[in-house]
Amino acid sequence: MNFEDDLRVKVLGFLSLALLAFNGSSGWANNEISCGQGQYRVRSHPRRAYYKADGTYVRATQVSSSCRDKRKEYDFWFDRLKSGMPPSWPHKIEKPAKWTEEERERVLEALGELPEELWDQSIKGIYRLKRAKDHPNPSSYGGSMIILYDNAFGEDRRLARLLAHELAHLRYAKLENKEIGTSYRRATGWRPEVEGRNYYWTGRKQGYVEEDGARGPDEDFANNLDHFLFDPERLQKVTPSAYEWIKKQFGDKFKIKRSTP
Repeated sequence: MNFEDDLRVKVLGFLSLALLAFNGSSGWANNEISCGQGQYRVRSHPRRAYYKADGTYVRATQVSSSCRDKRKEYDFWFDRLKSGMPPSWPHKIEKPAKWTEEERERVLEALGELPEELWDQSIKGIYRLKRAKDHPNPSSYGGSMIILYDNAFGEDRRLARLLAHELAHLRYAKLENKEIGTSYRRATGWRPEVEGRNYYWTGRKQGYVEEDGARGPDEDFANNLDHFLFDPERLQKVTPSAYEWIKKQFGDKFKIKRSTP
């Protein structure tokens, strides 16, 4: 064996050892999966226990790297999962958090469980921040943006419901000054009042599924819509006018998507 052959054998041997180490690594090998067209790669990650939109309990586990189909919610929402601070966000004490693989997958799944009537092209982004100024609030909204805080991902949270609530706020902001907004307020007992130069809303005396709904028609709408999806029996009992309005406006198909076995 001449010098060149000997060098070639040594190089090949080194590459073989490196390849074994590469494939044996939980990080490298898993992250190099090649996915086909119409798919995206999910890296290996630990997943905490959580509840799906329909109440199905998902146990904690270590998720293996895999290729997943780019479902409709991926195409619509993935690029809207934003990093950093939301533009012009007023709460300067709040700080950005880094999205984890687990969180991105959880959010995409939760959005896919919601009716598409809540998906709106005008939504600029969903941002990840650490802790709300009014902690333990798990989520917020503003300027066509949704904010998710650390505690939005706790086991006791139903992420799809948090997202439905914030998406409902954004929906109300679009319909507020239109006839449909007037229709909702009339149906649910909200009246405009003027005192000097101040303009405000006076609500019904009772019949709120959540106490903070009495603050104004915006919060009332968001509460009623998320109850329509996740606790319709309570909404129908406490605020039947809101139940009937939402059902008439959105139709019988306006419901969460059930988990398949």
